[in-house]
Amino acid sequence: MRFFMKNQWPVLILVLVGGSLSLFAPVGSQETDKASPKSQADLSTRGPGMKGPSYDHLKLPVPRTFDLTHVQPEHFAAALGNDPEKIFQFVRDHIAYEVYTGCLRGPRGTLLAMAGNSVDRSALLASLLEKSGHKVRFARGTLPEAQAKELVTSMWAKRPRPEAPKPEEKPAALVKALETLENGVQRDYTLIRHHLQKLKNLPNPTPGRSLEDLGKEAQDHFWVQWHKDNLWIDLDPSFADAKPAQTFTKLDKALNSLPDEIFHWVELLIRLEEYPVYLKGDQATKPQTRVILSYKTKTMNLSGVDLVLTHQPENWNGPAQELKSALASAITNTGRIKPVLVIAQDKTQAGVPFRPNLSTGKGIGGIGGLLGGEGARKPISIATAESLHFDFIYPGGRKETVIRELYDLTGPARRAANESLTSEQVRTRTADKEGLDVALNGAYDLFFTTGRIDAAHFAGVVAEKKPDAKEPVDLRSVLRRVNLSFTAASDLLFQRWRQPGRFTVLFYPDSSRLSIVEHLATAKSGRITLDLRRDHVRIVAVGTQAADLFRARVFRGVVEGTLERVLLEYLTAEVAAKEPTWRFPFSTSSFFDQVQSKATATLLLPLDQENFNGKVPPEALARVRADLSAGHLVVAPEEAMLQDGVPRYAWWRIDPLTGETIALTDEGLHSSTTTELILVKAGNVVAVFYATARGGYALVQYINPASFERVAAAFEKMGWPVIK
Repeated sequence: MRFFMKNQWPVLILVLVGGSLSLFAPVGSQETDKASPKSQADLSTRGPGMKGPSYDHLKLPVPRTFDLTHVQPEHFAAALGNDPEKIFQFVRDHIAYEVYTGCLRGPRGTLLAMAGNSVDRSALLASLLEKSGHKVRFARGTLPEAQAKELVTSMWAKRPRPEAPKPEEKPAALVKALETLENGVQRDYTLIRHHLQKLKNLPNPTPGRSLEDLGKEAQDHFWVQWHKDNLWIDLDPSFADAKPAQTFTKLDKALNSLPDEIFHWVELLIRLEEYPVYLKGDQATKPQTRVILSYKTKTMNLSGVDLVLTHQPENWNGPAQELKSALASAITNTGRIKPVLVIAQDKTQAGVPFRPNLSTGKGIGGIGGLLGGEGARKPISIATAESLHFDFIYPGGRKETVIRELYDLTGPARRAANESLTSEQVRTRTADKEGLDVALNGAYDLFFTTGRIDAAHFAGVVAEKKPDAKEPVDLRSVLRRVNLSFTAASDLLFQRWRQPGRFTVLFYPDSSRLSIVEHLATAKSGRITLDLRRDHVRIVAVGTQAADLFRARVFRGVVEGTLERVLLEYLTAEVAAKEPTWRFPFSTSSFFDQVQSKATATLLLPLDQENFNGKVPPEALARVRADLSAGHLVVAPEEAMLQDGVPRYAWWRIDPLTGETIALTDEGLHSSTTTELILVKAGNVVAVFYATARGGYALVQYINPASFERVAAAFEKMGWPVIK
């Protein structure tokens, strides 16, 4: 299968940079040159980065590529002549300030965003100096309130933007894609807003952070000290008028390295559910779970980085140089397989092998070669579900968990009813070869970002060579580019949201984001999906009402969900035209196209529950009910729609307190879950809850009291709370 034969990637981004930022003016302007927290007089122009993100004058020692391989501290240090004074000026004049807690982005992430808080800007400055051969250390102090306020209010100040080069032509397919984007956003944002107006008792929206709160956050201040002539010279580029050897607060502590407790972390776990079954019979059986792979690192190490997950035969040992080589080993049904996480070109991490089915084939791992009577005298553990768990850990230990199903042969409807599979059902469902291909023959590109991807990095990118049709496709590069295109386009469209004459809302990441592109190509079908698994950004504004921030979050969620659909359709149009088995990805936006064309009524749940006639597939219905049980609002049609002869369903989910809006499908894509599970025993009642993002709790299911000790042991092993 050939992907993207035309040089479409830079054209897509350049068109967005070049003028489509006003696409949605009728419902919300993204003007960037006016407005302020309260008034123009309240703005500080003394903050850093006031010369804007342009760096066209820098002659990097490597080509500028769409993959942003040139955005590395060592290349920028070389372009700055390895000169400490020029490096200091670059960070002071071109790297803006954004307030958040801890070390999130690190040197590369701060460079990608062209912005960061004091610790991340210091990490970039230190890295540029170290790459230039200089010795540095960190300094920490408490910034006075007045100067912290200046830093915070400088976030709203006008900065020059580099003039985007215009593409020679705007392809007709791209013109159509932009029209679809605008029309889809207009339709669905208006629809959601109309439904929300029906609510008489909408909970009070969560207020945004006040200027005072942001100022307190900015007071924890870092800078760099440069070792020169046996002296430590202070370098604090936090203000536009900063000079070497100047400080803005007294030194509390000098640090040779940044302490671990101020870092953001990400831990990836793969959890497997297995049923012990025999080759014959329908004996009662219960599922067991275990972790088969774990990987933990600081978020700064994943800034603009992708990890790739595949499954390989148990005896697979490489090569790991590139993903297309890793995928060359096809999964067989003769034995056990293992997850393989491709971390870098020359680094992989393999998980614990497991058995995906009761293969009766011969050879390694086949049932004919099993020893000890497995399957006849003692059961064999067969996998029925696999999921990715991402723990995003903030400084101080607060944790948010996001879960992404890889496959689930039980399904949400049966799980909601607390029904296990029978042995016969396990054997039947795992014998579905096409189903296992869908589950286990895919490649998942996990793309992490810790800040925006600034448009300036796409200026001057080199033209790409048309790939040779005889060369194998570098699948990892393709998947990464889909992720990168979405993130960059989203960041370009949503840096700030302005209501003229009233306020400007700023959007920027204050913790790690995650998007997942899945590629599947089997003998019968092919598809590619984009899953916005964690798309959280901080939204800040001063002088606004909580309702304004609520609307801004709703609008952003609709844009993100629609952009995901439009991007994939645009980038895969050529493949779809040539491959008869190729399927366009199913999305909430395209589903609502069908809803509109058939004039199907839409509902606001739970308000319109009495009109919800149940013409929805049971698995989708279980997912909708889970959202409602968690306290969310749902905008959905009253019935499913057929796609390729199969009933499909999708909806918009709105958090009634924050306005966070997410496009969801019946496959469970795009849905961010909340935090950890909690086991509670009160008398003879035992139940599992999960902690919601708003600090409340939602019931998952009741547990047989006799199983409490076993379930409690499993919870404690996973680090989840048990309350008696």
